Amino acid sequence: MRFSLLSVICLIGLHTAYSARVVCYWDGRSFHREGVAKITVEEIKPALTYCTHLIYGFAAIDDDDYHIEPIDKKLDTDKDNGHNQYKQVTDLKRSHPGLTVLLSVGGNADTEDPEKYLTLLESKDHQTKFINSVKTFLTKHGFDGIDIAWQFPVVKEKKDRGIIGGFFHKVKKTFGSGVDDKAEEHKDQFVTLLRDMKSVLRTDNKIMTLGVLPHVNSTVYYDVKDILPYLEFINLWTVDFRTPKRTSDQADYAAPLYYQYDRKPHQNIDSTVRWWKEQGAEPHKLIVGLPTYGRTWKTTLDSAISGVPPLVADGPGPAGTHTKTEGLLAYYEICPRIVSPTNAKAPRDTLRRVTDPSKRLGTYGYHMPNKQKNEEEGIWVSFEEPETAAQKAQYVKQNGYGGVALIELSLDDPRGMCDGTKYPILKQAKVSL
Repeated sequence: MRFSLLSVICLIGLHTAYSARVVCYWDGRSFHREGVAKITVEEIKPALTYCTHLIYGFAAIDDDDYHIEPIDKKLDTDKDNGHNQYKQVTDLKRSHPGLTVLLSVGGNADTEDPEKYLTLLESKDHQTKFINSVKTFLTKHGFDGIDIAWQFPVVKEKKDRGIIGGFFHKVKKTFGSGVDDKAEEHKDQFVTLLRDMKSVLRTDNKIMTLGVLPHVNSTVYYDVKDILPYLEFINLWTVDFRTPKRTSDQADYAAPLYYQYDRKPHQNIDSTVRWWKEQGAEPHKLIVGLPTYGRTWKTTLDSAISGVPPLVADGPGPAGTHTKTEGLLAYYEICPRIVSPTNAKAPRDTLRRVTDPSKRLGTYGYHMPNKQKNEEEGIWVSFEEPETAAQKAQYVKQNGYGGVALIELSLDDPRGMCDGTKYPILKQAKVSL
């Protein structure tokens, strides 16, 4: 009886320690958008009902002396003529007890001299300067820790190999080939950086997480077993497997849950997460990334009229009314355009929504060009919605992974424009864990 009771207590303790995390990335630069797309700290507050961690992005690395710095100083740290958003964000902990607020560095937002991320690794002096600056920076601005979303070189998109070719492809090339001649050295140096960073941050009770960005060759840059002891958890950015920038001539599912026939075996959530697990990562440390937006392609008269992917495309779709970025639509820009698939007379700016009964691939919407109506161009969108977010969260729960990471809050529906519910994608992900 004593043994059984002890076992139950241990199991309860483990469940408590590894309860699902809901990690919410927020790109603070959304403050600069106009109209309903402008997202301030006030608009973020309703999301915190669901978030266990808020990761504010993004900080940069100074390419002269390798210290951490704000990408937008006026927005983030200027107390007199700016908005001092760092303080506003970290102050959220007062009104939301239990919330952990981290600062993310990199995140593909630091566009000045991207080579500095490798140069920093190559010098022990540069590493020390960076680590010491992070320690001071986090304490000064009140963050609970750092998210290392390191900007390693990305792999180039290659022609599909199919099942046979993929099977015989070498394991080292699982995620594609990189463009770094010193990759092995950088891999070891990255371990050293994280080890020394953890040692310094531990004295201030700060935590460190890893953000694994899309299209980075994980087999090349991450020594999983060696870096695990230094990380609270790992945020896998399992988004943007296909984008109009990388595959401009072919529209396809952007963030499928599982492998689909004749696609690249690694370009799906399940394959990515399983790889990390197979390398020794504890499941409870793996956080699965969910997009809050859609990737759009321009379709032509050569595109299949059925809309079934993959299909011929001609580059990114037009910029959204609010986000104003080609190839991307926020969820709140997509939902008002959805119409019934049976509505043959739908206006040109609407989208026919097609779901996946197998719950493996995702949802897409489309409006094909019509020569008879003098429509030379259409649009095809692979997007996340509350239903698909719930399916992915259920996958996380069933497999015992650590939680989900929303990438990112400003592109969900912060104002409840779709059906009155604020942050519907985030909400469904949370309740499904």
